[in-house]
Amino acid sequence: MALLPFADPEADRLLARLPAERRRTSWHVVRTDGDVRSAAAAGAELLRVLGCTRTARLAVRAERLTDRLYAVVASQRGRLGRLLPDGPAPRRFP
Repeated sequence: MALLPFADPEADRLLARLPAERRRTSWHVVRTDGDVRSAAAAGAELLRVLGCTRTARLAVRAERLTDRLYAVVASQRGRLGRLLPDGPAPRRFP
């Protein structure tokens, strides 16, 4: 599992399948097979990878609701970002 900022050159390579205008509109999870999941679908994939399979299945079933919830959270990025420490995220990539 990796956490990469959009500015990281490896992120550009991993997100090459997405059109450039979509890359910064959401967060993304790139699976080991190269498949890209974005927004709420990325959340479901992350839950699956973390072993929360029951919650992940629920998130997939409630995709419209999770997409709306994601949109609400994303619209508050500035406010929520103040809760995080300043500086770059740790770079973890296999």
